[in-house]
Amino acid sequence: MSPTPLARLYTQAYAEFADRPAIRDSRRELTYRELGSRARRIAQAFRALGAERGTRAVLLGPNSCEWAEAYHGLVLGGGVRVGLLPRLHPAELAQIAADAEPAFVLVDGAWLAEHGTAWIPPLVKEIIVLGEGAEGIPFEEFVASGTDEELPPPAAEDDAWLLYTSGSTGLPKGVRVPHRTVGALVRNAREVLPPLGLGDAALHTAPISHFSGGIADVVTASGGLNIYAPKFDAAEAADAAAGGEVTVLPLVPTMITMLLEELARRGEPSGRVGNVRILPYAGSAIQPDRAAKARAYFGEAMQQLYGASEAQLPIATLRPEDHVETLNERGLPRLASAGRVTAHVEVEIVDADRRPVPRGTTGEIRTRGAHVSAGYWRKPEATAETFADGWVHTGDVGCLDEHGYLFILDRRKDMIITGGFNVYPREIENVVSELPGIREVAVVGAPDERWGEAITAFVSAEPGNAVSADGVLAHCRARLGGYKVPKRVVFVEDLPKTGTGKIQKQILREKLWTGLRRRV
Repeated sequence: MSPTPLARLYTQAYAEFADRPAIRDSRRELTYRELGSRARRIAQAFRALGAERGTRAVLLGPNSCEWAEAYHGLVLGGGVRVGLLPRLHPAELAQIAADAEPAFVLVDGAWLAEHGTAWIPPLVKEIIVLGEGAEGIPFEEFVASGTDEELPPPAAEDDAWLLYTSGSTGLPKGVRVPHRTVGALVRNAREVLPPLGLGDAALHTAPISHFSGGIADVVTASGGLNIYAPKFDAAEAADAAAGGEVTVLPLVPTMITMLLEELARRGEPSGRVGNVRILPYAGSAIQPDRAAKARAYFGEAMQQLYGASEAQLPIATLRPEDHVETLNERGLPRLASAGRVTAHVEVEIVDADRRPVPRGTTGEIRTRGAHVSAGYWRKPEATAETFADGWVHTGDVGCLDEHGYLFILDRRKDMIITGGFNVYPREIENVVSELPGIREVAVVGAPDERWGEAITAFVSAEPGNAVSADGVLAHCRARLGGYKVPKRVVFVEDLPKTGTGKIQKQILREKLWTGLRRRV
C-alpha cells in the first residue's frame, strides 16, 4: 500500500477528528477544526504574498502552537519547510539560509530581538514574527490576512521539508524530503509503534523541526493531542510524565538520562510513572543501565527508531521487549542494535564496491523504499554518490545478525586507523557504556607518531560517581582486543552536541589535531 502524502493526511485529520484537541502550548489549545481553518488561512496568506508550490520558508523558534500552525499552512499550500534550530549560531544560520534561499522567514520575536537579522538573506520577501518582541508582520495579522479556502493539494513528489543535516560530520547539506516520504514515515511508524488514538497525548520537548516533529505527524494522523514545550527541562518533563495526561514522550538518549536522574533525585520509587506508554527515542542506542532504569519507571515503553535525514525513520526499530541484555551468537548485546528492519523497507550491507555481503559481515548500510528522500538540495555530485540506483548509502557501518537485528557499528567517516588496524569507535563506546556511572562516551583518534592514531575516549560520568580512567581501561581490556583498548581516557563534564543532541566528534578531533596538517 502506497503511503498517503502528508497534505492529505492533514486534511483527513481535520475532518475526522474535528472537535478533538489537536495542539496545545502554555498559551492556548486548538481543535482539529480550528487548526485546519488557521492552516488554510496561512496557506492563502502565503499565496497572496507570491508563494508558489516549492517556495521555501524558514521556521525558526522554540516548539509552540504558532510553529505547528505555520508548518501545517506550508504543507497545505505546497510550501517547503526549512526548520532551523534556535541554538545554532547566527553565522551557522546565515550559511544555511544562504544555501536554502527562502522567500519567507517565520521567526520567534524574542529570539530575533536578541540576535538580529544579519543572518537573513537579502532576497527574503517578508519576515513573519511568531510571538512578540521584534519588527515584522505579526503572526496573528498574517493569519487573519488569509481566507479559509482550500488550495489544490501538492503532489506526492513535491518537497515538504528541506531538512539540513546535523553537521555532526561536517557542513550541513539540505535534504529534499517529499510529501510521500513524510507519508511513509507516518505509515511505517504507525505500524511499529503501539496503537495510537484519540486518548493519546504527546509531549514534545525535543525540537519539532527534527525527530519529535515526525512523531507529531504520527500523532496527528491518529487523532491525538500534541503538546509543545519550548525546551527540554528535566523537572518539567518529570512533572508532566507523572501528571497522567501524557502517554507519548519522544526524547533523545541524552534527555532520557537527564529525566532518569531527575526521577532518582526526587526519590521516585520504581513503578510506572504516570501513564507514559510510548517512549520513542532516536539518535543512538541506549546504555544498558539506562534501559534498566527506564524499564523500572516506565515499564515496556521504550522503543528506538533508526533513521537518517536521507532515509526517514523507522528504517529499523528496537521494540520494548528487546530492551533487555540479551546476547546474540556473536556476543553482541541486542540492546546495542537498532532493532529489526521494518516493513516496507529494504536494507542491505555492502562492501567498499557496493556489493552485498553475507549476513553477519560488516559493511556499509544502504536502504531503499518510499521512506527515501529525493536527494540533496543543489548538490548533484553528492546526490549521485549517496542516492544510487534507488538506494541510499547511509554512511553508517553495520551488520545484520542471524536474527535480523541491525547493528550500527559506526559512521564510516568516524573509523580510526591505529597501527594499520581499522577500529570502529562505536564498538568501544558500547563497551565503556556498560560500566556503572558512565553518562556518555565518545571515542576518536588522536595523532600519534607510533600508531598513526591513538584511540582516545572522552567520558562524561554521572555526578558523584567514582569511575576512573584505570577502571575504564581495565574493563576495555577484559572485553576488547588489545589494539582496540583506548590509549587515553579524558573526563569531561559534558560532550559537545548539535542542536538535536548528536555528539559532535569533529569538535573533539579538532582539539586533538589543531595545528597539524594531516587528518587521518
